Amino acid sequence: MDSLEPVKPFIDVSRMYAQLLDFIAEVEEEHGKRFDEVLKEVLSPTTLLELHEELPLDVYSELMASLLRLATLTSSMQNPLLLPATEKRRVASELRKVVASLERIIERARELKGKVGEESSLSD
Repeated sequence: MDSLEPVKPFIDVSRMYAQLLDFIAEVEEEHGKRFDEVLKEVLSPTTLLELHEELPLDVYSELMASLLRLATLTSSMQNPLLLPATEKRRVASELRKVVASLERIIERARELKGKVGEESSLSD
């Protein structure tokens, strides 16, 4: 029945939205706080200062650049349904770039932590 074909995108979006809500609920249960409170804590000046002291300058610089790029996208992400299709695609593309950058930063931080752990075990 062709008349029900337009329902399929709604089903797909609803499925993705349900996954997003499940993920947010998991984070909230794990941290015992609302998701926005967890984000505020992660992005607090205190946390960013700690990261500045712990991370090499190049890694910290990439982190700050990614966070600034993310901040510029947040106004567009407030109500994405109101954006024209071309803007939705631009925001999605930029968001993917920020995500990739943050994933690289996390990987680098893990590598650095592993090296520090190896060095301290060698000196024992």
